[in-house]
Amino acid sequence: MTAGQMWLRYVPGLAAGIGCAAIVATSPPPRRITCTVLATLFGLVCMEAEYWIAAGFPTSEIPFFVGAVAITLAALAIGPVGTLTLGLTGLLFFAYVNLRYGAPYIMDYTMPVLYALLIAFSRRALNWLRPGVLDVGWPETISVVVLQVLAAWRTTDLGKWGWIAGTHWH
Repeated sequence: MTAGQMWLRYVPGLAAGIGCAAIVATSPPPRRITCTVLATLFGLVCMEAEYWIAAGFPTSEIPFFVGAVAITLAALAIGPVGTLTLGLTGLLFFAYVNLRYGAPYIMDYTMPVLYALLIAFSRRALNWLRPGVLDVGWPETISVVVLQVLAAWRTTDLGKWGWIAGTHWH
């Protein structure tokens, strides 16, 4: 693999990181939840593109991708309770996957942040606010930081960082 081809691996993750941050940051407050859900959809597309570039796109991924998109759109249709549930589900999913298999992809670190934001925005819309450590933003931030540290540790423990250097780790 040439250096130019190796950098191609980073394009979807970087596009998602920049694109999702721009979508969420520029969203008007009344549309913040909707825009964050759309950012997660963009992130899902970029995540699949990142996997495809790194290792080829197996057809076994198609049902997962279609299911994830369907669940995301259903959550949006349900409203704040649905998007809160989506945020919790997404955060738990990435916690499980990243801790079980390691997280050598950029999207493994980007998507949990989007789901945590979705939880925070949905809690605010539902007026599920509590003072102190349970105030909107604190539990979500703490969970993402802990998850990111544990995911990096697990990826190191499994020796999966070779993907970043252009090697295959399977």
